[in-house]
Amino acid sequence: MNDFKDLDLDYFAPRKPAEPEAKPEKTEAVDAPTADESAEPAERRRKPKPSRRELLNMRLSVLSVGVMVILFALMTLYLLLFPRSTVSQIENRNLAEFPKFSFASYFSGSFTADVATWFDDTVPNHDGFKNMSNSIKNLFGMKTFASTVSTAKPETDSTDNTDTSAANGDTQTTTPANGTVPNNTNLLQYAAGRVFPAVSAADEKMGRDFSTEDNSTLEWVNNLLVVNWDNHWRCMEAFGGGGGTAYANALNDLQSKVGSGVTIWSMPAPTASAIYTPKNGIDYVGNQKECFDGVAEKLNAGIQSVNVVDVMKKHAEEDIYLRTDHHWQARGAYYAARTFAEAAGVPFADLSTYTEESIPGYVGTMYGFSQDTRILNDPDDFHYFVPASNYVASYYDTSFNYQYEDDLFADVDTANAYLKFLGGDSCIVKVDTQMKNGRKLLVIKDSFGNAEIPFYTNSFEQIYVADVRYLECNLVSFIKDMGITDVLFTMSAYSVVGDNADNIQNLIAQNAGKTITDSHIVPSVTPKTVMPTATSTPTTTSGTDTAANTTSTGTEDTSSAKE
Repeated sequence: MNDFKDLDLDYFAPRKPAEPEAKPEKTEAVDAPTADESAEPAERRRKPKPSRRELLNMRLSVLSVGVMVILFALMTLYLLLFPRSTVSQIENRNLAEFPKFSFASYFSGSFTADVATWFDDTVPNHDGFKNMSNSIKNLFGMKTFASTVSTAKPETDSTDNTDTSAANGDTQTTTPANGTVPNNTNLLQYAAGRVFPAVSAADEKMGRDFSTEDNSTLEWVNNLLVVNWDNHWRCMEAFGGGGGTAYANALNDLQSKVGSGVTIWSMPAPTASAIYTPKNGIDYVGNQKECFDGVAEKLNAGIQSVNVVDVMKKHAEEDIYLRTDHHWQARGAYYAARTFAEAAGVPFADLSTYTEESIPGYVGTMYGFSQDTRILNDPDDFHYFVPASNYVASYYDTSFNYQYEDDLFADVDTANAYLKFLGGDSCIVKVDTQMKNGRKLLVIKDSFGNAEIPFYTNSFEQIYVADVRYLECNLVSFIKDMGITDVLFTMSAYSVVGDNADNIQNLIAQNAGKTITDSHIVPSVTPKTVMPTATSTPTTTSGTDTAANTTSTGTEDTSSAKE
């Protein structure tokens, strides 16, 4: 019995049937996250370490912002502290001035607009920044203006752009290479045709004709001609032509008022495009020789016309025109002055008797007009010639009030090299020379005429110079009261056909009847030991001179010296 006491009696007890398992209810609840999923939020809270590339980009960004801030601060200090520009040499103009304040201009908005214009226009080193900008544009082939040849001829420009300045300087002399003249010898007689004769244009052969040659470098840049001849760039104004009727009418009117005792001369100055325009551009440029001949046909009998275009062409391969400026070189002015002296029958010194001086590195107005860095990077050597003869130059204001005595050559910097002649256009200049021939010349000119004046110091006893734009005296009274024998109108082709010609009539009408007196009388000018001059052979004053194309529309003989 004891063998069953360890039995589990519950094993034999009846068992309840097993209850069925309850099926889980279907719910929309999201399943419980797994272990990996439960760790995700913690990992999201951790910032990953940036890569080396990302760190480099961040540092470069910070550096760029820092550099920009520094540059901006430096530029601000530069604009605020450095002196602002007032004049642009390359644009040939005065820069904007700070506007005057008024309540009307302030409330209209014009004051603040003018201040903004002043701030932009007068940035310190204005020309330097402009040059840099143009250099960058040219470097990347960015043209400011169209560079293809236009299919229409350029319009006539009626303005002449010049500068003004005060004059001062020193003359230099030259001793003839073949000895001195005996003191008891009449200088003019000794020099005439024997020692230093000025060669006549009639004896010279025609030079290279650039108008017969095509040139593939020709471009239109801002309505200007840019061309490369003989490895040098040249920029020229494209003369558009014109009738010159106002110019001719004014000279005719002047002649009727001064009478037959005064000879009126017309010698227009051709511009460089008359000489250096290539064949493939000639159809787009007005013919200046024909223009001047047309003007001559409108002049009354007795008015002498001198056309120097062909004379210039004979010397086209010489340095007769500036390449970077709209003016001619002094050598070109010399050939024009020589042609006039031949026509007028006065002595004229050969160029070899002058002392040649030069100013290297000159970049003139044509760069300012074209903004072409090829012109900037190919500067001129500016030349001028100092006469050997004695003279006294007296300067007056435009109303003929005496100011001072000075030289014909001003002390100028390289940027204003053309102002070397007379210091500009703002004064009336009287030149007393050592000549004693009774001839008194009045030169009515624009800036082209300035370069001619030194070459007349061996030709006329007195020379008066007045700019057609600035003279305030009555022209008729000036001629009569100063005892003028010859009046020379010498100005650029643009002035002959443009607004400057219109002003001649104003000179004839203004201050009419007012007597003009000279308050500064210069004692007799003492000749130097040597005055190397040559008497030019007078040219015919009726018909046409084959060398100088000097014409007269009348029969009056004006070639002999007037007493």
